[in-house]
Amino acid sequence: MGTLYILGISGSPFLAQDPVTFDRGWWHDAAAVLLRDGEVVAAVEEERLNRDKHTSSFPQMAISACLAQAGISLREVECVSYYVGERHARGALTAVSMNNPHLVDTDPSSVLRDSLARSVGVEYPGRLELVKHHWAHVASAHRMSGWSDCLVVTVDGRGDQESGMVIDVRNNGWNVLLELPIAESLGLFYEKLIRFIGYTTFEEYKVMSLASYGDPAPYRKLFRGLYELLPEGRFSILQGWDSTVVYDHFQPRRRHEPITKKDMDFAASLQEALEEMAGHLLRHYRAVTGHRRLAMAGGVALNCAMTGRLLLQNLFDEIFVQPASNDAGCALGAALYSTPWPVDHVTPQLEHCYWGPSLPATDEIEGLVRQWDGIVTYHRMADPSDEVAALLANGAIVGWAQGRMEFGPRALGNRSILADARFAAATKRINSIIKKRDNFQPFAPSVLEEELHTYFELPSRVRTLPFMVFTAQVKPAYREKLGAITHVDGTARVQTVSRKHNPRYWSLVRAVGKHTGFPIVLNTSFNNQAEPIVNSVEDALACFVSTDLDYLVIEDLLISKRADRIDELWNYRLDLMPVYQLWHRPGKDPVHEIRHTALPRSRRISPELYRLLSGPEGSTIAQLAGAAGLARHRAALMNELLPLWNARMVGLSPAGGSNGCRSKRAR
Repeated sequence: MGTLYILGISGSPFLAQDPVTFDRGWWHDAAAVLLRDGEVVAAVEEERLNRDKHTSSFPQMAISACLAQAGISLREVECVSYYVGERHARGALTAVSMNNPHLVDTDPSSVLRDSLARSVGVEYPGRLELVKHHWAHVASAHRMSGWSDCLVVTVDGRGDQESGMVIDVRNNGWNVLLELPIAESLGLFYEKLIRFIGYTTFEEYKVMSLASYGDPAPYRKLFRGLYELLPEGRFSILQGWDSTVVYDHFQPRRRHEPITKKDMDFAASLQEALEEMAGHLLRHYRAVTGHRRLAMAGGVALNCAMTGRLLLQNLFDEIFVQPASNDAGCALGAALYSTPWPVDHVTPQLEHCYWGPSLPATDEIEGLVRQWDGIVTYHRMADPSDEVAALLANGAIVGWAQGRMEFGPRALGNRSILADARFAAATKRINSIIKKRDNFQPFAPSVLEEELHTYFELPSRVRTLPFMVFTAQVKPAYREKLGAITHVDGTARVQTVSRKHNPRYWSLVRAVGKHTGFPIVLNTSFNNQAEPIVNSVEDALACFVSTDLDYLVIEDLLISKRADRIDELWNYRLDLMPVYQLWHRPGKDPVHEIRHTALPRSRRISPELYRLLSGPEGSTIAQLAGAAGLARHRAALMNELLPLWNARMVGLSPAGGSNGCRSKRAR
């Protein structure tokens, strides 16, 4: 039998350049995953490549990256597996066609085959399978768990016509115990209620962090009126997120108003409600099945405060949370679902997810860095671990890029921003200056696998936590000493670092321990507030130069900034980012804006900058300013451009280098 390749994909069935409009909530977190004989060869989210956060595009760049990693063509793939079932996909396409009269083909298989052919340049003759959303979640949880017998629970906002599933797995066979309808969606319950305190879709993690500052008691009665626990693990959501009950008892916070104690208490009550309903369901099915092992997936499974508390209970002996539990992970699950899985098949539990694109060789990296020579300087390190550890111990904040990119929403040491775990001042600086996040948001610790139980209170049965999907209590003796990674409630979202799976990062954390006495580093994702996690050398350099990071490490290169870097940017190439376009309203009071093509996100700009951005693609700022007669406005233009670059509405790149925007300018 030959090699079996299965390609799983998530995201829109339409190519990005197709003139199709739809609700951004559909098809988000596009990704591609390639399996070879049931093992992951490559996996990457489309956002890391097209630089559109939570992108709803067809994953054309991700597909190409996966095929390139394996060195195969699409024609060698046995099956392409899509993360939405036939019935739901057809219904969604029909709904989209109602607002897009030119869209006449509503057959999902036909649309997908067309997008595949146009994205890679060849027709796909093989098998195409449409997998129900929650079956994909189930497959990703069960088949990555390493268990042939377990309880599988998936919970998210919605997928196909469900919001979750409970599966009894025995001898790798699946028995469906429960399908949660959308009316009982824990994900939508949480997502919609966070709007009362000024947050929206994809910001659930912020509210989870905010909850630690609040007391659930003041709004407990209010929340208990929104749902009811029923027999046999069921629950009923009685009052929706638009309920006047909430408005009658709570004054909503507008997005840009200060956060008050009432908002913290509301968040705490919401978190408590989520955990009560989820716990009610889990306790029942633990008793019914007798399983002592739990595997989870779906967006709600990424609520690490909830999973951390589950870990401390004696309800299950072992808990596995699939690290890419969002919809990107459904690409993995769809591929696994379409892969033959014999009854007696057992694989080790997933231990890492470094499946994304690799960085190039050091010589090539050096060539790319030299293109930024007027702005940065660099040298090759003889001993990167010790040199960088010394910088961290002295208070530096470092962008760290190495090896293959992580798959999933967490940075796990290959595309990370690192700092000393000891000093709480580092968190304020990263939040306010680099990430521009709310100051209440905590940072995760990366700790040597061997030292997990030295610093964190966990049951002895827990040996590793490689994916940042659980919180754990920092031992009281270390909470003040590890102030940068200890949350207000004494917890931390822990990642253990394995010498086997990430020797370079392990060596760095160990070296930090020699300098500080603590083999732990603060680890947060390598990006600013407006962009996905960096992928390429160019992404890392742009993030480094446009933020207040002290140093950048790319493999063996240590990169720092020159003092005169702002003036040098005048000679850099300027482009609109792919998902933005210029907009102009003429008249007595004309308005000039940059607008997102799919989201209600815009920013007013000066008429001069509008003229500048209207110039030819591929030009430098200096060239555009000269052609438009704007050279005398240099200072004003740069003052306006730099915040737009930081917001990733425009891109700046060396004139002789590649275009980091990867797309033609929108108009």
